[in-house]
Amino acid sequence: MSAVDTGLAGEYAAIYAYGAAGVHLDEAVRDLAAALEAEHRDRRDALLDFYDGQGLEAASSKAAYDIAPIEDAETARALLLDVEERLTTAWRAGVASDEPGEREICLNMFIDSANAVARWKIAIGETAADPWPGRPEA
Repeated sequence: MSAVDTGLAGEYAAIYAYGAAGVHLDEAVRDLAAALEAEHRDRRDALLDFYDGQGLEAASSKAAYDIAPIEDAETARALLLDVEERLTTAWRAGVASDEPGEREICLNMFIDSANAVARWKIAIGETAADPWPGRPEA
């Protein structure tokens, strides 16, 4: 599985998570969540175009994804932060690809993903100052 495959799977999962969590969010972050979900859909579409341009077949999304139970706005916010952070980590790993086209799309996706993490953190009252977003914790 390539880094782009991993990232596409993560984008599919993020879209699913936003759909499941969105109904639990309070009004203060609901609009941002809708905007971020739309951005994940845009990234998914860009990735599907990348696959087409490379003459490759992209994996389909799953019918459902294994996510933690969402009981309230707090657990919904935590789930979406986790999804954004994991996806940023996946895209960051892809920047090290030896294949220039893959490296370029992973870098673009990493930038967008790191931006989404920062926006989400600010919206839920966490600090967004992270000099290396997506870096696995030591």
